[in-house]
Amino acid sequence: MQHPPDPSPTRPPARRRRLLVIAVLVGCAVTAWRWVDGDVAAPPPAAAVATAARTPLPLGALPAMLPFAAHPAAPATPPVPALPPPTARNTPQPPPDTGEVEVCGFGRVQLPSDDPNPLQRLPIGLRNAVLDEVEARLLSHADDQVRAAALLIAARASVQGARARIDQLARMAVGSRDPIVYAIALQGCKAWSDSDGSACQLLSRAQQVRLDPDNAQSWLELAAEANLRNDAEAEADAMRRAAQAQHSHAHDGLLPTLVDKALGPAVPALQRTLALSIGRDVQTVWSLGHSSQAYTYCVTAAAIDGPRQASCAALADTLARRSTSVEDRAAGLAIGRRLGWPAARLQALQQEQDAFSEAGGFQNPGIDLSCDSVERMQAWQRQLGTRGEVQALHDRLAHSGRSIEQWSARYRKNYALATAAAEAAETPTEP
Repeated sequence: MQHPPDPSPTRPPARRRRLLVIAVLVGCAVTAWRWVDGDVAAPPPAAAVATAARTPLPLGALPAMLPFAAHPAAPATPPVPALPPPTARNTPQPPPDTGEVEVCGFGRVQLPSDDPNPLQRLPIGLRNAVLDEVEARLLSHADDQVRAAALLIAARASVQGARARIDQLARMAVGSRDPIVYAIALQGCKAWSDSDGSACQLLSRAQQVRLDPDNAQSWLELAAEANLRNDAEAEADAMRRAAQAQHSHAHDGLLPTLVDKALGPAVPALQRTLALSIGRDVQTVWSLGHSSQAYTYCVTAAAIDGPRQASCAALADTLARRSTSVEDRAAGLAIGRRLGWPAARLQALQQEQDAFSEAGGFQNPGIDLSCDSVERMQAWQRQLGTRGEVQALHDRLAHSGRSIEQWSARYRKNYALATAAAEAAETPTEP
């Protein structure tokens, strides 16, 4: 696991941990505001976001065991939690001064000051044995989606045997009519080139849209592919089809949700901890949904004043109102802002985004893999699997006792505090 050099090597470990936590807080906040181009923060360059979303992560770049990473799109919270007191923030906490944390099913482990991943501290033989058991359990499941997820997770979590697993996954998808299986296979194949002779050559985006024609994300991925080969006519056609789609589903949280589905109530605690954690880790390197492609396409002068306007207006509405993804809805809001939607509509959508960020963006397990935290992670994955990200967050807000407006105001306040804390931490102090 590579870490950037510490700009102050003499800083005490406790201070480094505090800065790590501050960075996590600000990172979550900034992620939540990725698409906001209003009065608080501007979006990143759309072309850069689109390029990042389309760039596959080389398989060899992944460690043998992926580090546990917080993911704001899939917060690990109970389905209907009580609102914490104003002075009690449910934020990722630094390890105690002893450096010990709990790994559910194993016990307490000692963390070095520069490595916040408890799973890396497990004995390698035990860890590999448990992972083998998890893979065998998932591959024996009757559900094709679970088996596809198992192959992708195993291929990403270990370089050894990755090619064989991806080949098996691709061949499974070719013989399947399930759009989820096909999407998992396409994701797995992004790490392989078109000329390597693998079974991935049997897959195509055209087949994906045939299997999932009502999903805007399928068409946006086809548009991204056309953009890469500079086929403007094919890109425009795919964008028009995306605008006509009935919904937008970017498969956020799909892998850990399928893992949870396959585990069953009697699975040993350590298997559950490792399976859910690694499922989340692999999900974090799942390519971003192609909302960025829609944003890039729709914020140009040709979109605002030209023939793209009607398609982009319809696409923004689909992303903002009929998506299961908070990221999609933020992209729809940003496009709608550039297209001049009414101020009242923009304000309502912005407040909802703020509320989602506050209710979910900071609720991450972080370095906490205690049994309570794993149970909360599992409960949230079940909510995602049955309700979808947006509706699960709506449920949380509805049962919180506070309005959307109150959550939004709280988010803006905490965003400002986190930003100020990060700036203060990096300000040089006099000796």
